[in-house]
Amino acid sequence: MSEKAPLLQVRNLTIAFENDETRQAVTTVQNVSFDVHAGEILCIVGESGCGKSVSSMAIPRLLPSPPSIIQGGEIIFDGVDLLKLPINEMRKYRGKRIGVIFQDPMTALSPLVRIGDQIVEAVLTHECISRREAMAKALEWLGYVGIQNPALALRCYPYELSGGMQQRVMIAMCLILEPQLIIADEPTTALDVTIQAQVLDLMLKLHRKESGMIFITHDMGVVYKMAQRICVMYAGQIVEQASAKDFFKGAKHPYARALLEALPSHATRGTRLKAIPGQVPGPGKYGIGCRFADRCAQARPECTAGAVDLRPVGDHQVRCLYAE
Repeated sequence: MSEKAPLLQVRNLTIAFENDETRQAVTTVQNVSFDVHAGEILCIVGESGCGKSVSSMAIPRLLPSPPSIIQGGEIIFDGVDLLKLPINEMRKYRGKRIGVIFQDPMTALSPLVRIGDQIVEAVLTHECISRREAMAKALEWLGYVGIQNPALALRCYPYELSGGMQQRVMIAMCLILEPQLIIADEPTTALDVTIQAQVLDLMLKLHRKESGMIFITHDMGVVYKMAQRICVMYAGQIVEQASAKDFFKGAKHPYARALLEALPSHATRGTRLKAIPGQVPGPGKYGIGCRFADRCAQARPECTAGAVDLRPVGDHQVRCLYAE
């Protein structure tokens, strides 16, 4: 992608959660590694429960602790290991240098505070400007994200706005501080198809060349529109990594191929869509071998005999013994 060092390097990240009853740590994300370069959009894709959001929320250290436990790994952002920073230093990174667009704006925005006050508070936390200047900046950014009457929106409470407008406010709150890294956690999941397309187009338009983005989704159509690189996660592990071009040209892992085959298309119109049988195993219920083996039509006895590591297959990295 670039000869420069990656903006973000995640190395062998392993995360566990304490069981409420037994107090034992149950590993949910294991040895996850990926890079994000400046100007790049990395999509992390997989079914619900695969570890996408947990891995990404660990970067700005937004996972509650307890019950979460970082058992190992490094998160190197712009040369600094975020996992080693004191919490007061970490707060300087959140918002200003690492921005997050959450999945559900109704839970991310305070229902008791006007939109303008919420945006202004974020700006004043990180910038030494007056409240009037911060409000002017908020007005300007609400215009950038396509809100028709930004002056009115500033005076509204979140519940007075539609879901699409709330998500635009979330995007404005994130981008107004011009962070170097943007983490978008399924930001269009709750939106209808038309609004979803508008929000995706908006994010592509506002994404700056000097900033990187992690886009989390389970929608392969969104991946096709947004991604430059793709990580496919399954049961807490990355099972395939590739450039978007190589991935859509020919995914290698059986799970990744199954996700693509489940997409509707003109070629499959009138036929029943393919589905992946079974479900993602829960944390603590992973076997020692391939975690997808019990759902994979190509599985062989060797697949469950021992650990399966990522290996190069052409320009892909694939966690499968028989990928070609």
